[in-house]
Amino acid sequence: MLLIGRFGLLTGAFLALTAGLTALLNPPGTAEFVISAVTVVIGLAVLSLGLLAVLIERKHRE
Repeated sequence: MLLIGRFGLLTGAFLALTAGLTALLNPPGTAEFVISAVTVVIGLAVLSLGLLAVLIERKHRE
């Protein structure tokens, strides 16, 4: 479970950062901006789930 959590952290951070940068570079109101904004939300959700998995695993080990 720790490996899944770490992978979730890395994937979520990558999605959120790259989509956030893309959203900043695209003008608001375009399809690319909307897709980037949705991807940022998905990336933050994956990041939070990965963090939750890591915290649960560490608490379980103690």
